[in-house]
Amino acid sequence: MDLRQIRYFVAVAERGGFAAAASTLNVAQSALSRHVKELEAELGGALLERGARGVSVTESGKVLLARGRWLLGTVDDIKAEVRTENREPSGTVRIGAPPSLGDILYPPLAQTFVKQFPRVRLELNEGLTENASERLLRGELDLAIVTTPPPNDHLDYELLMVEQVFLIGPARDPLLKRGRLTRKEFDALPSAVAPLSRNPFPSTMLCAVRVDNSTPMKRMVASGLGYALLPFSGIHQEVAAGALSAALLPWMRAERVLALPRGRPVSRATREAIAVLKTICRALINEGIILTAPAGSTGGRMKEPR
Repeated sequence: MDLRQIRYFVAVAERGGFAAAASTLNVAQSALSRHVKELEAELGGALLERGARGVSVTESGKVLLARGRWLLGTVDDIKAEVRTENREPSGTVRIGAPPSLGDILYPPLAQTFVKQFPRVRLELNEGLTENASERLLRGELDLAIVTTPPPNDHLDYELLMVEQVFLIGPARDPLLKRGRLTRKEFDALPSAVAPLSRNPFPSTMLCAVRVDNSTPMKRMVASGLGYALLPFSGIHQEVAAGALSAALLPWMRAERVLALPRGRPVSRATREAIAVLKTICRALINEGIILTAPAGSTGGRMKEPR
């Protein structure tokens, strides 16, 4: 039994006769009849009842007709998907990322897509984890990069990288001059500037201001208002320019995670965006702009160790 035999049988059954099916398929009626007889012989019984007014389907033929329609439909779907994969991707990809990552990922992502995938339109958004997750669930984003997200039954996660976390302060801050803080020094810190959506500082610390964007956060810290936490990817320019001081907090981690709506089909354009983002991240790690946690380090989350 092969697909051609099944397709011939379904055509005869649906059109009620060999002549009509042969005309539709552009196949000789004798060849069509021969293939159906071979199929009946293989399956051990009649699939069609021949009569003066055409053919009707037997009980066993009804089983094959139902399964055959499903099988042929599946084959057609596979062909359509493969043809789509072979064509140049198109459509719109809506992406969300925290500002600290969007600043370094979005420009090379856009440059790559303009050159390689000119039929794809990118919509690049910035937002913290809670906001990006909500927009994914509402269908307003196709893909988001979130930071240490909580479990969600409606989202699929894939770990992109685990970044080291730094305490940032104003330029030439004496507390941060060694480039690394102990836990005791960290616990003694004064007021902090924290993300609006989630406060990664210990509960004993006073959060003087909470903001939803890393740019004003860094400006407030530079002015001496307090300290803040960010991965190095979000502060590398300011540290290089001497506008901010930074000290590593060895026990803290920031998981950067790709999030997709569970159960929603992923377009080829979105898959291409994911592949490009991964390539960009590897390049930035090699350049020292993204500092990842050492291999085999424990924790893996932006939280205090127990």
